[in-house]
Amino acid sequence: MLTKKLFTSVATVSLSLGCLAFQSVYAADAPANGAQTTEFLTTDFLSTLKPDQGAIKALPEKIRNKKVLTIGGETTLAPYLFRQDGKITGIEADFMQALEKVLDVKINVINTGFSSMIIGLLSGRVDVAMSDFSDTVAREEQVDFVDYTKTGQMLVVAKGNPLKIHSLADLCGHIAAGPTGSLSVQLAEQQSATCLTEGKKAVDVKKYPSGADTYLALGNGRVDTSGIDYAIAAHQVKASNGKLELAGELFAKGFHGAALPKDNPQLRDALLKAFQSIYEQGAAEKILAKWGVSQMLMTGPGINATAAQK
Repeated sequence: MLTKKLFTSVATVSLSLGCLAFQSVYAADAPANGAQTTEFLTTDFLSTLKPDQGAIKALPEKIRNKKVLTIGGETTLAPYLFRQDGKITGIEADFMQALEKVLDVKINVINTGFSSMIIGLLSGRVDVAMSDFSDTVAREEQVDFVDYTKTGQMLVVAKGNPLKIHSLADLCGHIAAGPTGSLSVQLAEQQSATCLTEGKKAVDVKKYPSGADTYLALGNGRVDTSGIDYAIAAHQVKASNGKLELAGELFAKGFHGAALPKDNPQLRDALLKAFQSIYEQGAAEKILAKWGVSQMLMTGPGINATAAQK
């Protein structure tokens, strides 16, 4: 598991080098205040969502007055956040549209790789990080999470599973891949250390700039497996034209959340109220059902749920 020291080191080095890779995903029509916003592929049932006055009043004054919330998210992560017909769509995109309705704001998505998510928050480049972003105890040391869905990981392997990889314990001596800074990489690196402790070969962990690069390497046979969020895993297997399959059982069960700096409890509490409203109005259930992942529904959103369940 990555430590607070490692996260701080990564953030410091990246900021000092000025190498942040952020790209705004703009809509054709910006609001009257001149702020850029993102155009989403419309989900019709979200149009009936009502603003939540309690959540709106809880927003920091700057965001409430500007009516724009800036969110960092990787836009290559189907089915979570990706482009279709020139617009942004996916599970997270639908939740973002729901936030727009409930908070009476527009959202500006900044395309952000996993390795830059926390850096973007700590630097003030984005207000919130949100795209298949797993709430972990290590990350909770740096940021707060408002959790709104369950999650878990699945291993994806070549069709027929020729290397007989069924669990993390089977990764020893094999090539595992994931996006830089992702939970996939963290778990593979942890398993590699375990392999060495047990006198076995280490896991050869390959890091890629994005989820799309990871899945391309997997499909082309350059890596043996990747531990992937199960919604993404199912999507990638379906899109592989028979090249890939799921292996083993769901592991690393946890939560996905909207991450934000610890020094902004006002925004954290406003987001919690907003997600509670999204749940209470039935939109969360509809969003997850639309994407075939109803099992990700929580009984209700919460703050730093991973630490809370320990």
